[in-house]
Amino acid sequence: MASVQELENLRNEATCSICLEFYTDPVTIDCGHNFCRDCILQCWGTGQESVSCPQCRQQIPQRSVRSNRTLSNIVESVQRLSLNPRLEKVGIQCEEHEEKLKLFCEMDQRAICVVCAMSHDHKDHTVIPIKEAAELHKQKLQKALDTLQKQLDEMSQCQREEGATQLEVKRQAKRLKKNIDAEFAKRHQLLTEEQRDLITKLRQQKETILGQIENNKSHISKQITSINQRIAEIQTRLTLQNTEFLKDIKSIIDRSGVDIKKPTKVSVDVAERDLIGPLQSREWKLLLKGIIAAAASLTLDPNTAHPRLILSEDRTRVRLDARRHVPLSLDWFIHMPSVLGSEGFTSGRHYWEVGVGNSTDWIVGVARECMRMKWHFIDGPEAGVWAVELMNGRYEALTSPPTPLPLSVSPRVLGVYLDYAGGQVSLYDADHMSHLFTFTHTFTGNLFPYFSTRCRTELTLNP
Repeated sequence: MASVQELENLRNEATCSICLEFYTDPVTIDCGHNFCRDCILQCWGTGQESVSCPQCRQQIPQRSVRSNRTLSNIVESVQRLSLNPRLEKVGIQCEEHEEKLKLFCEMDQRAICVVCAMSHDHKDHTVIPIKEAAELHKQKLQKALDTLQKQLDEMSQCQREEGATQLEVKRQAKRLKKNIDAEFAKRHQLLTEEQRDLITKLRQQKETILGQIENNKSHISKQITSINQRIAEIQTRLTLQNTEFLKDIKSIIDRSGVDIKKPTKVSVDVAERDLIGPLQSREWKLLLKGIIAAAASLTLDPNTAHPRLILSEDRTRVRLDARRHVPLSLDWFIHMPSVLGSEGFTSGRHYWEVGVGNSTDWIVGVARECMRMKWHFIDGPEAGVWAVELMNGRYEALTSPPTPLPLSVSPRVLGVYLDYAGGQVSLYDADHMSHLFTFTHTFTGNLFPYFSTRCRTELTLNP
């Protein structure tokens, strides 16, 4: 006669891991695991996307199932054995009293017989029917299983998002490399070394971002593995008979949870502004050994100057004179001591530089033509101003709200790059051509160089 353990093992082999009942019309899927036909088809649903095995999580590209007649015959045999009245009488008994284990001691967390329950050892213990105990603990494990399944779904979604992010980074890096190659293809052979340096920086940026993503994916995979292990352990435990099921049940429940930690999102932006920028100016500096070339010969427009600003005779320098009192003109910037360039732009790419020297208070950038007639100046892109400011020792990009710029070196010359059609205004530390900030916008109308200072130190146009 088969032993109780052997019968239990046969029952486990004949039980579907989805419904936890004997197989009904058992089928096998591509990974080799078996399920009831209705169970697996209902689990997969009716969508067209690829599915996975509920047991091992292997991806199943084709929703094909194969009938398993051998397993069906085994199920019938096990069912006949289970109905054998002689076997039904066999059970796990109390070793001390040879009584069937019908009760469960909450204090000791183990199954006991009726005689044990009446003994001195269990006098003050909470004892409940073993079936009731099994149901209570099954509910706890099912709750833990539901939580783990939710965590698994969340981490799987994270995995898919990281994969999509990885593809986007590669796409952007590929596009940016083409742009860099196209720019340098127009230039002289003397610029080959500069081109190689930029490609190296791009590759380093890409590898850094992709490395962070790989670390995230590795972290996610480890957590998914841990969750799957807990799920498999719980699913296996849930297939056991009550007595076996309740063995060490507290420790199983205690370690059933998994503390997941979603990875920090990685920015997908490969910094185009750091790599492209005003290439013409970079090239001029390389070719002319430090001689600055501007996109146009710019001067300041005295008709837009604040009354307390003093312009040089050649209109290339401006400073503040707080003691000066001059009648106001409708064209002056009243609220801010500001001035515009004399020439505006409606197309093309342009680059100019502004010497700020040791000035401790300035704003430099680009402004719309409508700012020429403003009585009360409001800075920021919403008002038609794209600029960087130094005030009270803090560098900020005038976004809304302002964006702090933590600079390690104070720039003495600012480079302003305007790509009208590309919708880009970038500002640089011109001495080192290090990027400070980039604004993006769809421009319309005339754009003018913009300057403001509340300091007696001069600002110089194209120093």
